[in-house]
Amino acid sequence: MTRDYFDPSPEETVIVLVDAATVRKAETIIERCEHCDPNAPFPLKAILDWVTTSIPSVTDYVLEVPARCPGCGGELLEDALVVPAPSV
Repeated sequence: MTRDYFDPSPEETVIVLVDAATVRKAETIIERCEHCDPNAPFPLKAILDWVTTSIPSVTDYVLEVPARCPGCGGELLEDALVVPAPSV
């Protein structure tokens, strides 16, 4: 089996603790989640990459508090799919 993607080793992985203020900032970029829209295209971690200016290929996130969907109010963890707000 060939490797089609970059999968960093544990030594190469960067763990970022995302504080509540940064989670709230990420929420302002979200329009709705996969529960509101089954076709939501992006994982929340893509929004977190942008907000934290982290390198997507090596970064994993630990959220201090779950993000909330502005559409339904549901909890969102880093792998939840979201629709970015149109102004982004």
